[in-house]
Amino acid sequence: MVTRKILTLALMLYLSISAIAQQTPTGYNPFVPANLDDPAKLPVTPVVESSYHRYWVTGDVNYTDPSTFAWYVENGTMGTYDSINDSWIPLPHTLVVGAGTGAFLQGITIEGIHNSSEVWVKWNEGSGGSIGYIAAYERSSDSCIVDNQLTGFKHTIVAPPEIWFIVGDRDECADQDYSVTVQFNNVNPYSFPYTFSYSYPGNDGTSQQGELQVDVGDLDASLMYTFDLLAVQDLDVTRDETYPVTLLELRDKFGSSGKLAPLGIPQGQYKEVILKIYHLPQTGDMSMD
Repeated sequence: MVTRKILTLALMLYLSISAIAQQTPTGYNPFVPANLDDPAKLPVTPVVESSYHRYWVTGDVNYTDPSTFAWYVENGTMGTYDSINDSWIPLPHTLVVGAGTGAFLQGITIEGIHNSSEVWVKWNEGSGGSIGYIAAYERSSDSCIVDNQLTGFKHTIVAPPEIWFIVGDRDECADQDYSVTVQFNNVNPYSFPYTFSYSYPGNDGTSQQGELQVDVGDLDASLMYTFDLLAVQDLDVTRDETYPVTLLELRDKFGSSGKLAPLGIPQGQYKEVILKIYHLPQTGDMSMD
């Protein structure tokens, strides 16, 4: 009687496991809207278009043989990003899966955790306002899966930040320090700090390149930021001199490319300030009889 109960329990346990885990059937595709739009499987978070993000997942650490991880990305590109050198290498051998792309990656050890997997994703440029998906499931070394068990994110892809000078012309006297003001738009607290680069005339009039990092608390209520530049020397006392101060690039902490003076001069948004330097008066010494 005891033996029969044990056998019955073992059979029920086997059937339960078989109902949950199975070998990958031919044509199996869990990356369908019913799964991708299920907030219990893929929570919704925002990302900025053209930004780079690293995603990783930990599989079953009990098996000696690594699992295979099936990845899916929609409205983005899988690859490898070197944030130090700002270099991007798309992932080779991706597959077309529905409206997105997929890749099968064998589990590796990541930060000391056995049987893990990771990818970088660059979210598509020009796709602000659309939806992106990043999802993965695990297939064991024996090709077993858990049906429709996904992990990942559903992203709202938002527009990138914008920057411009608030004026297009400035008049300054030679040998006097001056400041310029930029204004931001479409700022996203989760993607600060922002880094922007610009060119400006050094004190000898030759073009220099500067870079500034701006955090959310550095902007005023109108999203403006003012910074100082060096004085330009009085190089030619016979004429006034003109130099440009030009915005070059704006990036957020995830590498997203911002937009420079997106609406242009008619809307009072300038990519460049034309700086006119007036030479100093050449006053001589006073004489007396």
